[in-house]
Amino acid sequence: MKHQFKSNKLQVKVTSALHPDGITRTFNNVCANPSDEQITSFIDAITTLTGETVQSITLTNAQMIAND
Repeated sequence: MKHQFKSNKLQVKVTSALHPDGITRTFNNVCANPSDEQITSFIDAITTLTGETVQSITLTNAQMIAND
């Protein structure tokens, strides 16, 4: 079987004064193999720009599988 990258999605649950129970922000089209450092830098940028606090992060990977 042949695996081919299709897409990645990063979901970040955040809280703030406006959303004390938290909301989920979704970012599509994340690169194929993001490193921990890349994800951390991205999350740092989000918190700096929005002032929100990150509660959890989920990275979802989709691959196409072809039967050779």
